[in-house]
Amino acid sequence: MPYNIFGEHAQDPAAIDFVTEDSLSHARVTQHVVSGSISGDTGAFFELPGGPIGFAVGAEYRRERSLFEPDPDIAAGLTWSGAVQSAGGGFSVREAFAELNLPILSEQPFAYLFSLGAAIRYSDYTTVGGTTTWKVNGVYAPVRDISFRATYAQAVRAPNIGELFSPPSSAFNFIVDPCDTQELNNGTATRQANCATLLTALGVNPATFSPSSTPQASVFTEGLAGGNPDLIEETAKTWTAGVVLRPSFLPGLTLSADWYDIRIEDAVNTPEAQDLAQLCVDQPTLDNQFCPGIVRDQETGYIVGFSVMPANVAQFRTAGLDVMLAYRVVTDSLGSFNLSLVGNYLDRLEFIASPGAELNSDRGETYAPRYSATFDLTWERGPLAVNYGVSWFSATDRFTVEELAGDPDYSDPRFFSVKAKWEHDIQVAYRVGERFSFYLGVQNLFDELPAFGYSSYPVSAMGRFVYAGATIALGPVF
Repeated sequence: MPYNIFGEHAQDPAAIDFVTEDSLSHARVTQHVVSGSISGDTGAFFELPGGPIGFAVGAEYRRERSLFEPDPDIAAGLTWSGAVQSAGGGFSVREAFAELNLPILSEQPFAYLFSLGAAIRYSDYTTVGGTTTWKVNGVYAPVRDISFRATYAQAVRAPNIGELFSPPSSAFNFIVDPCDTQELNNGTATRQANCATLLTALGVNPATFSPSSTPQASVFTEGLAGGNPDLIEETAKTWTAGVVLRPSFLPGLTLSADWYDIRIEDAVNTPEAQDLAQLCVDQPTLDNQFCPGIVRDQETGYIVGFSVMPANVAQFRTAGLDVMLAYRVVTDSLGSFNLSLVGNYLDRLEFIASPGAELNSDRGETYAPRYSATFDLTWERGPLAVNYGVSWFSATDRFTVEELAGDPDYSDPRFFSVKAKWEHDIQVAYRVGERFSFYLGVQNLFDELPAFGYSSYPVSAMGRFVYAGATIALGPVF
């Protein structure tokens, strides 16, 4: 029975039966953990000038398994999701760890506090082998009002069960071919040469290759998305340095600033199909980990399939400044005031897709503003509490540096940037006794709208949102 795709509730039941099928698939993920630790200090037999040495040692064993069994009709490729086969896998890890805290000095002239710390964890995975995580840190406070802190660490993250063994499933994406003659200038310096090599090998003329003007090439492309059992661990080197101010002449005030620098090697990243196509031809050569994921028609050269999976990319790096101000004032007649301001300056956000590839900086682009901050003010007096908050970040770039470098007229300059975010929220709460409280609030108080061309950026498309509710404590009140 033909299925009528026009109109709502216009389908014949026999047609619905013809194109639909009940299916039942089974998935299971299990984790078993056995761990133990001992912690304490040396106060019973040894102390440094600043106090006893704190320590912790321990060990842990974890085992994770996953299994997916698709319905036979799904496995046979008879459904919209395409042919999906059984998948599963697992790993186990044995770990040992130790940690020390050394209070070198305490309440001494020019050394109100001086302490050092260190920690180490060795892990042996059945998938990626042995890994070591460690850190060293220190705190120095010459006087009570000011302290300096710093940390240097190596962190390791092994790929998780989903990244390794997720079953392949169908995915559909619209892909703009980076080798289209209109897209050659919107990538790295190697894109044009790589596209010429790739298309020439297929017998296609790169000078006239224009999928964007061909209807059959301008449709959604079906591909696969799943896990990658060949992943290795990602390793991060991190250092932070900061200062904390708690001035005694202004009780209740805390001000901190910390600089951070994080570099991740072999980072696990799952590109979108569009990113995969671009990364293939934007590397120094076509011999890279991204090109095997793109399938082209052997006669036309058009992209006809893709396979998206997590991969260990060359490097991520980010650095910036975190600042925080907190101030609490308690009065006898006006109640208490709590003020909080948290901000960030993003100094860098860089990505290198493969060794030798061009550095791609995302700082200042969409979802990566250079400056961001949240402000929160709460007033409490008796059972009444009023909270006012502001979320802000600076304007961001609508287009990438590569897009504008290749085509300065890519867009009207008025749309190069996306407006800054300004979102105001307010909530009023009233407590009745120890068990009941009522609240009323407004999110996006001034009804800010998304930027032109976006459905939910930099603010949600929901607009102003008014809500009310109550909480009731049914159990014992402590």
